[in-house]
Amino acid sequence: MTVFRLTSITARSILLLSAANLAFALSSQSPCRAADSATKYNTSTARVMRMPVKEVTIFKDGHAVINQEGSVAVNNASEVVLDRLPTPVLGTFFPYSLEGERKLISVTAGQRKIKSSMTALSIEELIAGNIGASVRVDELLGSGENTKLLSYDARIIGIPTRSAEEQAENMAQGTNPGLILPQKSHLVELKTETGNTFVPIARIQTLSFKGEHQSKDQEEELRNVLTLKLEEHGRNPGGEANVGMMYVERGLRWIPSYKVTIDGSGHARVKLQATIVNDLIDLEDVNANLVVGVPSFAFKDDTDPIALGQTLAQVAHRAGQESRLRNTFSNAIMTQSAMPLQADDQGAAAVNPEGNKAEDMYVFSIKHLTLKKGERAVLPVQEYQVDYKDLYTLDLPLMPPQEMQSSGQQMDERTLANLAEALKVLHKIRLVNSTKQPFTTAPALIVSSDKGKSEVLAQGMMTYASPGSVSELTITTAVDIKVKKVEKETGRVQDAVTWQDNKYARINLNGLLQLTNFTGKPVTVEISRKVMGKLDDVSSPGKMEMLNPLEEWSKVGWHSYYSFPGWWSHMNGMGKFVSRQDLSPGESSELKYNWHYFWRY
Repeated sequence: MTVFRLTSITARSILLLSAANLAFALSSQSPCRAADSATKYNTSTARVMRMPVKEVTIFKDGHAVINQEGSVAVNNASEVVLDRLPTPVLGTFFPYSLEGERKLISVTAGQRKIKSSMTALSIEELIAGNIGASVRVDELLGSGENTKLLSYDARIIGIPTRSAEEQAENMAQGTNPGLILPQKSHLVELKTETGNTFVPIARIQTLSFKGEHQSKDQEEELRNVLTLKLEEHGRNPGGEANVGMMYVERGLRWIPSYKVTIDGSGHARVKLQATIVNDLIDLEDVNANLVVGVPSFAFKDDTDPIALGQTLAQVAHRAGQESRLRNTFSNAIMTQSAMPLQADDQGAAAVNPEGNKAEDMYVFSIKHLTLKKGERAVLPVQEYQVDYKDLYTLDLPLMPPQEMQSSGQQMDERTLANLAEALKVLHKIRLVNSTKQPFTTAPALIVSSDKGKSEVLAQGMMTYASPGSVSELTITTAVDIKVKKVEKETGRVQDAVTWQDNKYARINLNGLLQLTNFTGKPVTVEISRKVMGKLDDVSSPGKMEMLNPLEEWSKVGWHSYYSFPGWWSHMNGMGKFVSRQDLSPGESSELKYNWHYFWRY
């Protein structure tokens, strides 16, 4: 004899726990067991399936093209019922059938009543799963000092239940019973020696089965499902069908990172690895395409109605006339479909070393990726041998003219400190991308390897470099290359220019840059300097050019601190010079330059 004993408080607690577990299972979209029967109200007769993921194309911004495909069960209504509703970007959901004669007629997203078999966790669930069983019942009667336990033999007749049809008759006309769950009583009908008795389940303390019993209970639940309707062409429904769907959804991304190991002799080993973050869907032995490039999804902020159904329609109905969501459903909008990038099927078991270029994007193919939803993985992607060269740079920032600095408008201390920091030479390495793949924008750890010993030098940012171009990584400040800058005004010419009856003075300035190499080895320093006004000359081997001020203003960190007069851009521009200085150990060099600008008093 099997005995189940619970106090009333414990029984209620386990009922609550069971409900919580059911809610968790629904939120996790766990697969359920086969349903036993169907009604005219469209209850599923086949298993609610999960279609396996065959291929994913992953972008760095968190979007992914998901391709689910496989052989799944077809119910007696020629339907494939799937238990996961994707949340695709608007206009990117495309289901299909791989069966030649069984064409896809339609896809419907909605709720269905599904029967699932779950382990009984309470007296109520044990009763529901063992109708007709002979039991010994211990029933608690009374309360307080008058409490007593009554024991008797009985046979379980059932739990009184209002059917969906019965409830629908008392609701608004047109209510679909297929979307109503049966309403169970808190009573159980027991057949005893005295006849049929209805007992509150909460009063049953112990339930002892006199024979075999079922440890599981079948419960109906409303579940959001995706139903693919197939055209049978006279054949018997049922069996299995090869179907699939492709869509774009957020929740799966890859984060690149590099390790750059330099040997001090001009050779570098560049190792690319990918961190894959999966918050979307279980991946089991799939082909994954990692995309270098920026995707363009015109409606990435809008969700396709297949995901939300009536909720989305209601939101759209209440939206204002100018709402993007409302306009999404207008015939005036033409959507652009995002097609998946095809991966190269060749390559090793893990990574395709050549990748595959598609339009302005580049794809690395990962084979046999398994990653559950909620998991992260770090995968080696590619390794290159490239050349590099040490590089020292001095980029002098653009400064406002003296008159603006004397007008009472001042930069904050942090900005001034940043400008002061710019008067330092930076040690960089310049990587030559001699491979067939681009370098993508990503964090890069720079390591020095010499005679088997490795030392971390710095972490920088790898910038995008297409094959044949270069990418620069900053290592540190070259403190052993000293810089001295002297800039001063050399003269003023009053009323030098007249424009729109206004006279402007010409302010002439010159500058001197002195560099001294204390590193103990030959170095090459690349110098860049921008000035407000017009460059007149720069000493050899410097080269100068005039820039477009409209483009340069966005790069200036301090321009918001000053209000330049409206005539400034008419009278002045921006100049830039670059120079390359080769310095032997202990050697110094000087670079001279002159420029001017106009000012109205």
